[in-house]
Amino acid sequence: MSEETNWIDFDPSDKTPADRQFLLSQLVVPRPIAMISTIGEDGVLNIAPMSYFLPITGSPMLVGVTMGLREDGEPKHTFLNASHTGDFVINITTENLAEDIEIVAIESPHSVNEYELANWTPSESEKIKSPGIAEARARLECEIREVVKLGETGVPFGEVNFVIAEVVWATYSEEILNERGRIDPLLLEPIGRLGLRSFISAGEKAVFSLERISWEQYQSGLNSD
Repeated sequence: MSEETNWIDFDPSDKTPADRQFLLSQLVVPRPIAMISTIGEDGVLNIAPMSYFLPITGSPMLVGVTMGLREDGEPKHTFLNASHTGDFVINITTENLAEDIEIVAIESPHSVNEYELANWTPSESEKIKSPGIAEARARLECEIREVVKLGETGVPFGEVNFVIAEVVWATYSEEILNERGRIDPLLLEPIGRLGLRSFISAGEKAVFSLERISWEQYQSGLNSD
């Protein structure tokens, strides 16, 4: 006979927004990572990984991405840029991009070009203003169709913008196709987000960890070289 299981109850009304976010992020896994690239009103390029991301429907070809607040309570640069241009690129996060996920996740000043931080190359898009990442094995060019404001206003882990966008163009490498000419997830080697600092790969790396880096830590590391 199996041992009796002890159950833990979680009442959201007794928890902080951070606690609620933590529970969702630990249990709703693995989550695909949208490596979103945008261009600002001032021409500065931006990249940010976002794992609250899902496909919605195939006709029209809609995707949804949740864009929350920065730690300082201000809107994420990705959202500000996408709101200005009306578009963004979802670069599928794969093993060849894995080592720099937390580098481009740094909440750096708006003037910082994340392509330079990660040593990635901008790739001109076919139908939208925002560039893609040349090193990405697949890119989805997206135009915003609707923004739904959700959550508790002004609260980190609360207020979000749920951005619904239409994929108007897709580009992907022949290297991810199998012998039948279809996309093979094992050849794509996508990266998924687990809880805390853990990630999972459909490729050889399987599960691996990355440390979260603050802008101050990143700057300190540069100065120590």
